[in-house]
Amino acid sequence: MAQWPIPPDLHSEIEGGPFCPFHEHSLGSRDGRIPRYNDSHACVRCVSALTEGRLSLDVHKIHKNYRRRFLEFWSFVEIREPDECWEWHGNTHSKSNSTYFAMPRHWSRARQYSAPRVAFWFTWGDIGRLPIKPVCGNNHCCNPLHWRAKGVPHYHVNRHMQKIDLEFSSNKLQHETQLFLETTLERDPKRFEKLQKANKLWIDFRLNSDKPVQIEDLIRAAAKEQGLNP
Repeated sequence: MAQWPIPPDLHSEIEGGPFCPFHEHSLGSRDGRIPRYNDSHACVRCVSALTEGRLSLDVHKIHKNYRRRFLEFWSFVEIREPDECWEWHGNTHSKSNSTYFAMPRHWSRARQYSAPRVAFWFTWGDIGRLPIKPVCGNNHCCNPLHWRAKGVPHYHVNRHMQKIDLEFSSNKLQHETQLFLETTLERDPKRFEKLQKANKLWIDFRLNSDKPVQIEDLIRAAAKEQGLNP
């Protein structure tokens, strides 16, 4: 998908728009709308947080309407160390091998967006359709520290603290997604089947693993399933 071209007068006007994934940004809203830039449709408060270098992986900061999607999304991400790439193990397009995750947005008829973009929305904030670029060169990476949004500055003076916080938060998130998968399997088998369709091997591996997922372990599991010697 072609990136949205940044206009020369970017973010010059603000209008009311639907709430964003972060519930704190909707507090105080009497009509359910929040301030958004009328060109990029980015949440004004999210752009401010991004500029200040604030990053979050906390599901409790996500609006209740987005929490299930949040946990579904991160269930397909191989969360590793803060300096490493976090590979996407969800849906990819067969021809282009590009990633995608279903998440409708109000400004477009599109119902699917790239995994890194969704990761950006769920961590740095709802930047709308602002273009993003990887600093690691890996278009399948979902590590928020490996991506930058074009058109707005990133404050990375506190990068060391971000890594410390990210390491703690990512371990917590792995536990939360594990519980989410187990609960979905028990209480909503049909939805669990939909999750498996994206990557059954990965989801089954996540359920049977009591430790952080390593790609080497996944390769061994795949070989075992195919009757090969790992």
